[in-house]
Amino acid sequence: MGSAYDSLEAELHDAFWDAEDSPELDWLDALLKQHPGPALEVGSGSGRLLLPLLAKGHKIEGLEPSPAMLDLCRESAARQKLTPVLHEGTMGDFKTTTRYRSILIPAFTLQLSDDPGADLEVLRKHLTGDGILYLTTFIPYAEIDGELPENEWYPDHELELPDGGKAHLKTRHTIDREAQTLHREHHYELTGPNGSREHHSTQTVRWFTAFQLHKLLTDHGFEPERGIGDFDENEPISEDSQILTVVARKA
Repeated sequence: MGSAYDSLEAELHDAFWDAEDSPELDWLDALLKQHPGPALEVGSGSGRLLLPLLAKGHKIEGLEPSPAMLDLCRESAARQKLTPVLHEGTMGDFKTTTRYRSILIPAFTLQLSDDPGADLEVLRKHLTGDGILYLTTFIPYAEIDGELPENEWYPDHELELPDGGKAHLKTRHTIDREAQTLHREHHYELTGPNGSREHHSTQTVRWFTAFQLHKLLTDHGFEPERGIGDFDENEPISEDSQILTVVARKA
């Protein structure tokens, strides 16, 4: 499942995601109501989606490779008096006796996988016979089209935090269009009442066209049932969609 989030990156991850105003939490809540039963969120992180779903009464567990993220999740869960079941590990090495009615891979997590097909096959083994898979991926058009030039730092996110501190994220990238991979460097900086902190990380993201994503799923034991483009429930996935959300059933 790619590199783990650590240190300052883990702490700021949710704040930057919240600024994106994604509808995924509401979608996952509705999906789990339609398909009740044990569920697993892959890449559950610090519990940004997992804990609200758990608080709503869903029987959902989390899988996360980053110890720092898991610690943040446990701390947040304790404050909310929640007791999530958390698994430390990656998609490829995940083992459990539980069979899930739903497996959720939101927030582009599949794109951090070194071998998405193999990881999907591992997850498929942990689904019930009528189990479903939810996932979201994106296509980095700004990098592909050169709108964001390679090897140049650009401001990615900037936030003012509740304690008066300020969080900054700068990013630069290189791109391999043939392999459809994007190598990113992230530089995090936090300034606030207690001084300043910095953190540098790297990440490799692969992308799939709509056709490739459909083929990836069907080749590895899933039958796509619904596709949504750009987080708009009224828009099916098209060749112009940047964000691809798919609900698939175990074939």
